[in-house]
Amino acid sequence: MSNPTFKSYLNIPYTSPATSLQTLDLHIPIYPSSYPSYTIIYIHGGAFRDPLITSKSILPSLPFLFPSASLSPTSKLPSIYHDWHGSHGSNDSGYMENHIAAIVSVNYRLIPYPTHPTHPSTPGDEDRNAKWPDQVNDVRAAIEWLSSSLDSVDELGEERGRYSKLTSQSEIILVGHSVGATIAFALALELGYRNDADRDDMEGLKDKIKAVVGIEGIYDFTALRDAHLDYRSVYEDFTNGAFGAEADGNWEKGNVIRMIGDGMEMGKTAVVVLGQSREDDLVEWGQIEMMGQALRQKDWCKGAEDDLGKGGAAGEMYCSGGGKM
Repeated sequence: MSNPTFKSYLNIPYTSPATSLQTLDLHIPIYPSSYPSYTIIYIHGGAFRDPLITSKSILPSLPFLFPSASLSPTSKLPSIYHDWHGSHGSNDSGYMENHIAAIVSVNYRLIPYPTHPTHPSTPGDEDRNAKWPDQVNDVRAAIEWLSSSLDSVDELGEERGRYSKLTSQSEIILVGHSVGATIAFALALELGYRNDADRDDMEGLKDKIKAVVGIEGIYDFTALRDAHLDYRSVYEDFTNGAFGAEADGNWEKGNVIRMIGDGMEMGKTAVVVLGQSREDDLVEWGQIEMMGQALRQKDWCKGAEDDLGKGGAAGEMYCSGGGKM
């Protein structure tokens, strides 16, 4: 039986008083992380409303993100790690280097979904009557809490001091899937843009976010709806539920491409990574193309590498900005 390589602590409240969805899951590697170290903040998708898609959706990915249970920090990498991580997963000698201080998967409050077939929401449910930007505020609150309050969690036992030091000193990589990517970019753009005097309390958090990763991300909700006319009513339903009526211009609140075009910046964020599959039936390829174009047009994006025009089944874009990792 292989030895575990990480410990998990689930359903930790990140605000007080907290609803049942204002919680996070903390996953810490057994082996010490190398310098520099990063805390990955994962933000799940689910159209802002699906109660069955939660922070637990990252669990199947954890064995690929932490070293294999059969490896020690000085073990040679098997071929799968070269395939997944390339030169970024090992040093020059091919040995494992773990730079992940922690992986934190965040729950956030959902918008109403009274027609869900098995778990319909009710008007009195404080977890499922959110409106934009409640989701962004929840994720920001979770990150702030990690930086200041982790040592107060009794469930962590004697390790809580070490965990608190790990997460408070490490830098942050925001990773979002689907609408989770919308939330991730909206938060990074808000922190980078709002640098006025009344936001001085956000300065430290803004400086810690070094990368934003969008996986099958939604960056323009009008384009999303128009590309899926067979599901028009479904897309309109959840988008209206999140932002308000389209007729009043409310959908633009969540338009990340417009935010970038309006001049919002991402502070000291060093890297943006976008990933997309051409076989995704729910989020069209045009989303990553539009986002890629918006990033290329910005002075912020000093360098970009991508394979979006190569016609493969999947594509990715790596964009280096003005900050440093």
